[in-house]
Amino acid sequence: RVLFRSAKYWGNRKINWKTSYFDTWDHPHRKFIIRVLQSINWVSLFEVGCGAGANFVQIVKNFPTGKQLGGQDINKDAIETAKIMFNHAILKVGPSDDIMMSDNSTDVILTDRCLMYLSPLKINKTIEEIKRVSRGYVVFAELHSTSWVDRIKLFINSGYYAHNYLKLLEKHGFYDIISYKTPREYWPQGEKLYKFDHIILAKVPTRK
Repeated sequence: RVLFRSAKYWGNRKINWKTSYFDTWDHPHRKFIIRVLQSINWVSLFEVGCGAGANFVQIVKNFPTGKQLGGQDINKDAIETAKIMFNHAILKVGPSDDIMMSDNSTDVILTDRCLMYLSPLKINKTIEEIKRVSRGYVVFAELHSTSWVDRIKLFINSGYYAHNYLKLLEKHGFYDIISYKTPREYWPQGEKLYKFDHIILAKVPTRK
């Protein structure tokens, strides 16, 4: 089970990225991401773990022209599919802890169930890399829990990682950290991961 959560597995995964991922652009949870993005001022956004670009559809539909979009995913086929759908976006192949963007290059870094594949030993390097690239905010649609017992139980039962993002981001210097519990209507399936689903919004620390 843990093998299926590994970077190697996702990097080599051969599926139809359009039908399996891009076509989920209207999943309700993406609308909750839009609500959070509407609460902040931004022009440029870069999604880490963007897959085939399903979130970009909602962003384009809900924001006026002039937004600059980009993303990175570890799977080459996913990025190739995204390029077909969004030929104006900056799209790259690479892991979450090596974002091929310059320092302070985007207003917002977005992740959507990407960091749940990273162990507590690996998450810190990715957070530092995200901090390097963003000059404004992070928006994490991820699995969050302040209970270490619940986080351990989740991993044992599913192989996924929840993190305490309030503590983790504060440790890395982020501030104005807000945790939004995902409302039930945005995960109507009632899946077992629902209790952990949050969107975390935080400001990136100012660089000297």
